[in-house]
Amino acid sequence: MRLQHLLAAALLLAGVACTDDKPAKSGLVTAPQRPALTMTTLSKDASTVCVANVRQRDALLANPKTTSDSPELTALNAVIDDVCQ
Repeated sequence: MRLQHLLAAALLLAGVACTDDKPAKSGLVTAPQRPALTMTTLSKDASTVCVANVRQRDALLANPKTTSDSPELTALNAVIDDVCQ
């Protein structure tokens, strides 16, 4: 009977030692990243063209129906990269 208890305890300890203690990653790896330049991070002296395009992009990103590969979003990102830097 004592041998059975020792074997059961050994199996229990082996099962505990084999558990994965790594926390789950939050978010998907393939999820699009949030833009670094938004209306809240724009400088006060940003051009009106820059402000207008960032405002439009923020509005598109706020709409859940907008996908990351939409042509409007791609065009706005290109203009923002050219104008706002």
